Amino acid sequence: MIRVVLVGPREAANVGMVARAMKNFGLKELVLVAPEIRDMSEAYRLSSRAHDVLERARIVPTLDEAIADCVLVAGTTARRRERYAGLAATPRAAAGLIRAAAARGPVALLFGRENFGLFNEELDRCHYVLHIPTAPDYASLNLAQAVLLVAYELFQSQAGALPETDPAPAASLEAYFRDLEAYLIEIGYTDPPRLPSVMRHFRRMAHKALLTEEEVRMLRGLLRQSRWAMGRRRD
Repeated sequence: MIRVVLVGPREAANVGMVARAMKNFGLKELVLVAPEIRDMSEAYRLSSRAHDVLERARIVPTLDEAIADCVLVAGTTARRRERYAGLAATPRAAAGLIRAAAARGPVALLFGRENFGLFNEELDRCHYVLHIPTAPDYASLNLAQAVLLVAYELFQSQAGALPETDPAPAASLEAYFRDLEAYLIEIGYTDPPRLPSVMRHFRRMAHKALLTEEEVRMLRGLLRQSRWAMGRRRD
């Protein structure tokens, strides 16, 4: 199952055109994270025959809630020079793995605000960071255009290969990353100002590995045991 997640959408018209693009290519699940929209009438007007996508759409207050059960998260950005935790790819290059992951569990495609896109910390939640190739002198795409192009590439792709075991859901990974952040500060591996950059590297390793639920539990157990051993030595 592939879930389209719009983070902080501001224009009802764009939401309607996104719903239409989704229906063009067989995507049914739409989630709006903290939308800044009070009246959805324009969304219904511009969705053409995709009213059913809008009627099923969920509104949630946080990104955590939107992706908690997802085994793979892919976010889109027009920014080329930033380095993120996820693997950089075009929608075409990542489409096969996204399709394969969707056969194992929910997959989220994240699209950001019309005026700014996704924040860096939101992109750090992604296994893949997708950049749509455009003319270099004008890279900005309308929200619905971006959804349309990614959905088209997924529709055209063949499923790629995934590890034999299911990847861990995003909520489990985030619990591990929170434990790891605290641990890295505790042992003096880094300090608070440098922590975001350091964690980006650790997130990238985890995203590349597509850790399973059991592997995440083992890593969290290692951190707990290490803390216990350090406390015992101090005693």
